[in-house]
Amino acid sequence: MSQDIILENLNPEQKKAVQCTEGPLLVFAGAGSGKTRVITSRIAYLINEKKVSPFNILAVTFTKKAAGEMQERVIEILKSLNLNPEKKPTIGTFHSIGALFLRQNPEKVGLDRNFSIYDTDDVEKLVKEIMIEQQIDIKQVRPKAVMSYISTAKNDLVSPKEYSLHYGGFIEDIVADIYPEYQKQLKAQNAVDFGDLLFLTVKMLDEEVDILEKYQEKFKYILIDEYQDTNAVQYKFAKLLSNKYQNICVVGDDDQGIYAWRGADVKNIQQFEKDFPEVRVVKLEQNYRSTANVIEAASSVISQNNLRIEKKLWTAKGGGDTITMYQAEDQNDESKFVSDEILKLQRKGIQLSNIAVLYRTNYQSRVIEEGMLKNGLPYKLVGGFRFYERKEIKDILSYMKAFNNLRDGLSFNRIINTPTRKMGPKSVGEIHKLAKECNLPAMKMLIGAYVLTNDILDEDIKIPLENIKDHLEEILKYSKAVNLFGSMYFKIKEMDVSQIVDLILKETKYIEWIDDGSEQAVYKKENIEELRNVTNEYSVLHGESSLEVFLQDINLIEQEKDKNKDGTGNYVNLMTLHSSKGLEFDYVFMVGMEEGILPHSRSFVDENGLEEERRLCYVGITRAKEKIFLSFAENRQTRNGYSSQIPSRFLGEIPQDLCDFYSWNS
Repeated sequence: MSQDIILENLNPEQKKAVQCTEGPLLVFAGAGSGKTRVITSRIAYLINEKKVSPFNILAVTFTKKAAGEMQERVIEILKSLNLNPEKKPTIGTFHSIGALFLRQNPEKVGLDRNFSIYDTDDVEKLVKEIMIEQQIDIKQVRPKAVMSYISTAKNDLVSPKEYSLHYGGFIEDIVADIYPEYQKQLKAQNAVDFGDLLFLTVKMLDEEVDILEKYQEKFKYILIDEYQDTNAVQYKFAKLLSNKYQNICVVGDDDQGIYAWRGADVKNIQQFEKDFPEVRVVKLEQNYRSTANVIEAASSVISQNNLRIEKKLWTAKGGGDTITMYQAEDQNDESKFVSDEILKLQRKGIQLSNIAVLYRTNYQSRVIEEGMLKNGLPYKLVGGFRFYERKEIKDILSYMKAFNNLRDGLSFNRIINTPTRKMGPKSVGEIHKLAKECNLPAMKMLIGAYVLTNDILDEDIKIPLENIKDHLEEILKYSKAVNLFGSMYFKIKEMDVSQIVDLILKETKYIEWIDDGSEQAVYKKENIEELRNVTNEYSVLHGESSLEVFLQDINLIEQEKDKNKDGTGNYVNLMTLHSSKGLEFDYVFMVGMEEGILPHSRSFVDENGLEEERRLCYVGITRAKEKIFLSFAENRQTRNGYSSQIPSRFLGEIPQDLCDFYSWNS
């Protein structure tokens, strides 16, 4: 009877994956094929039917959330079998398991038991200190870039001594000097960073035979979820731990490997059969999520990849709705199309929470968000901030607001030390104190000091200069701010909003300031480029008054955002394709299906990159349960005018008889 509880509602292939308990097992779990149920049922089967102690089972996944959900499901099924839920297996992320191993054996890696785990800010401070000691210009080589290179080295299992043998180049040569000192300092401070949790664990397991044997005996049965997302250090960890008993079950889908940019190697799952020749392979190909049309479209796209394991998704569901393809005139028309279609769905009684809009990169959200707000459609950004709430956008908007309204104290406070000008709270407080004594807003006072020292006559500013003269010497202590804001003020007076954005970026060196070599910096620069695009539209339409009109429209957008709240949690979901992995929605819109966007232009020179973009497209399509809408723009507005767009090659890989085609001009 207990076996029936575990195996009920499982299809034949799922049962096979659950009941094949001894030796290596590779489970290819296609999108929507019920892999989490298989993993949790397998754990229960091992405990209940095979009488394996829960303490001999280790299940590993990638996120704390996924580990928590897996733990909850296992406890639930153990309770249904009248087993003690307190006696449960070890379930956690790779890094939490690594931390556990290090805590239990700190002396093996030269640490005390109470070692600290440094977060990103701690690591940045330490790297910065070392760079200053080594007289490395932190403006030329950013500490965050160095951190990224060190993190990559640890994920690749490259030690400080070996670094220069594996990597070469301008920054790499600098990192080769910093990395050894960085590790030395971490050890001296009885600390590790995030990368060390696995790097040091694998090093310990590799070098300490007795420790390795202890954990091999403890964890005789190992399950690893999302195996296609493993990097070199995670792969080695799994291989070392499972080497003795080889009772390792890995679950994943090479067609959903979309994280190469953060070190994941899809070949780890594709070559699992070579690592474990005795492996049994199970393919979960029945999809429980989507209609046949959605499955066929996704399968037709992914089948174009050469570097994949052959599998064919199918569903017992009917054909379902056709796929809608829409050719928009430009990005604004595309946004209108999405909003109009969502309004139609809403009128049919579809909950907004069952709808998602997916895009390749963060900056694309801006025009979609504005379309939602105009149509009164509540939305939430999953895994990110609204466009005008992103730090880099708020920084530049604050410059524009401060110059447009010299009394705007909030905007002034944001920009006075952005980028950093070595003016902390004390300095800012002194500036405000001086401004009060001059009976002027702080921005006007600084510009007034610039007027006085440069002998400029300006009727518009109307500053009572006599108020400043007594304090001029004290104000000029802040000459960087005086000169920057003063000179920018007089240039901005003659400019439209697009030129103003360019001036702010140039004079403040803002792009250089945020460009720390990280992936986040790339997204920030794309967001800024999108801001330049939208301000260019205002410059073309409104000329000299474009700054005022733009800021007014931004305020209206923000007001709409505040009004556009739904206490029921019924929101349209907006997110990147990467963020959508693991989620599902009844109706999915994929926007920006154009060459250079999806596939991204960075993938054009590399076959592996192009195949990953196709996997990303596949992930997006397979999020849809009922219907998928695919759209592309004929033209896109850029700061240099309109650019003609080419539809994504992925659209042409979908069978045309599955699709209904619409265009803005028909």
